[in-house]
Amino acid sequence: MTTAYSGDYQGGKRQTCILREGNITIGTSGTHFAGGLNKLPTWSAAAEIMKGDYVGLHVDDANTYAACNGIPVVIEIAAAIPIIGRVVTEPEWQIMPSATTSTWATDLAAENYRTAVVELFNVTAIHAALVEGTTDIDVGAPVAYDVSMTAWKDNGTTQTGAFSFHDQDDATLTLCLIGFAGMGVASGDTDLVGIDVVA
Repeated sequence: MTTAYSGDYQGGKRQTCILREGNITIGTSGTHFAGGLNKLPTWSAAAEIMKGDYVGLHVDDANTYAACNGIPVVIEIAAAIPIIGRVVTEPEWQIMPSATTSTWATDLAAENYRTAVVELFNVTAIHAALVEGTTDIDVGAPVAYDVSMTAWKDNGTTQTGAFSFHDQDDATLTLCLIGFAGMGVASGDTDLVGIDVVA
């Protein structure tokens, strides 16, 4: 079945994501909509994201599972940001800020951001799972499953087919959203395809 984009076919997983659109500027005027009694303030974003835009993961240590309410954060594509998907619904405000904002951690805590559904290319599954951050886990970092801890942990720069959607700098076991992007090759048996496991 095609999407609303002629000739496009769905792939990967669809996931609601937070849009990191840079500093949000709130105007002093507003706009009335037909049948509406309230004025919607005018606003602009430093890097506005719209339906149909390609996006990448937003790498920031504020983007923990708890701070993000368990959902990923994406950002406008730039030269050094790999594409992870495309926005497929119209973005909607979680809570529109009442004043101009300039700090992402503050916006995140106040839920002053928009969300939209993103089609995540090549992501075959997404699980909330325990991770441990003895070695800090950054957003997008490859992770491997540690059988001794029954949790996921950082795997350096070696791709495993699994990655973290959130930041985790705490050695305590806590939840993160883990994405599975196809099958990696297990290091213990190079003829056996699967998500890597460490002792």
